[in-house]
Amino acid sequence: MKKGFTLVELLISITILAILVSIAIPNYVKYRKNAIVSRVQGDLTACVGELMTQFADSGTTEKKCKVYDSNDTCTLIVDEKSGQVKMDNSYCIFTIRGEKVKCEIKTEYGDVNGRVDCHAVN
Repeated sequence: MKKGFTLVELLISITILAILVSIAIPNYVKYRKNAIVSRVQGDLTACVGELMTQFADSGTTEKKCKVYDSNDTCTLIVDEKSGQVKMDNSYCIFTIRGEKVKCEIKTEYGDVNGRVDCHAVN
């Protein structure tokens, strides 16, 4: 009597494994993309804080910001009349590990200096 798995048992095991992988991979991609967007948004928010500190200390009104793992930069500008931080363009796009992230500064919620809002584009 030989011990081992039958062909049917192996096919069932492979099918179950394939189903689990087909569920796991899209979730991994989604979590990875969300992590990149969150990191970029945090880095830009920190850059806004740095610019506001420099503006208060020395009157600096412009700062180039780099974010996590990207060669792209975004220029932030303090509007001296309103004191709000704006981007030199209406938005900035960063490419990180093949993912594109678009960031804007929103002021519609009554924030004093605006709120950095980023999302993935593709």
